[in-house]
Amino acid sequence: MIKENNLKCPSCLSPVSVDEDFCPYCKAEFYNCSKCNALVLETDTVCKNCNSDLENAIEQSPVILHSKQPTYKYKSLEILTNILITLLCAVIFFSVINIYADIIEISYFNNNYESGGILYYDDSSFEYFLISISQLLYVVIFFISLVIYFIWVRQAYRNLQSLQLKPTEYSSGWAIGAYFVPFLNLARPYTMMKEIWFGSQPIAVGTASYNSEKHFGLSSSGFIQFWWGFVLIDQFLSNISFRLYMKAETHQQIITSAWFDLFSNITGIIVSFLLLYLIWTVTEWQSKKIVNKPKKFCAYCGNEADMDILLCTRCGK
Repeated sequence: MIKENNLKCPSCLSPVSVDEDFCPYCKAEFYNCSKCNALVLETDTVCKNCNSDLENAIEQSPVILHSKQPTYKYKSLEILTNILITLLCAVIFFSVINIYADIIEISYFNNNYESGGILYYDDSSFEYFLISISQLLYVVIFFISLVIYFIWVRQAYRNLQSLQLKPTEYSSGWAIGAYFVPFLNLARPYTMMKEIWFGSQPIAVGTASYNSEKHFGLSSSGFIQFWWGFVLIDQFLSNISFRLYMKAETHQQIITSAWFDLFSNITGIIVSFLLLYLIWTVTEWQSKKIVNKPKKFCAYCGNEADMDILLCTRCGK
């Protein structure tokens, strides 16, 4: 608390020291007026020195306009992470069934076709029915997990506003929109995920790198590059498989599309495992970083505040 020398208690007019927050004689608590810096009691509503309204002065103080305090409040990712992990495990399970179905299809069309290329496929068996149901469930669960993933990415990116001093490179809306813009979706999701990866790491908290605009001493981005590379490969194989399947008329075309679908399912499983590690790690990092985020104390009222705030939310100084 900062006071001028030879100050007197506003309650009993006894002399008080510059490092005291209450009167040693009458035990009255006081603080500095935000307008004139005079001592006022905690119970005062009007400053006796400048007649300013203490309550309105605090409420109308330009804390929001001049403070770096993030406008977005940190939200835990744990619930979304648990849901997404469950869905990704289901996606992996049904992907394995799809691989089995592709192997059966490839084997069947290799052994059952006429020389003219006319296809015969028994779709009335119980096994075919179970495979069809599993493929339908796979599509439903995949799209649900995709929606939850978009929500998770946006929330993880928005949390960076509370976890680091420097602003995020993009707005949080791009965390979802970047996946739907042609050509931009080849790079922007990767750069934003890399920003989440580095900005979430608690290793920088309390060190010189915490206040830096660059990330020094943090883990490599090689994992993010590895994950995004498999995402692009999976998208490429899925697109080729779908196009071939829609145009397939002969047994050889069906077999080719089945092979692409099989490889697509394999890369999809790899992507799912990598994503499981990614979302679990980022969630753990953000949970630790928000708890260990450096704090400071207001020199006037002692209120605890984040390192990135310029004005106290309690006294307005």
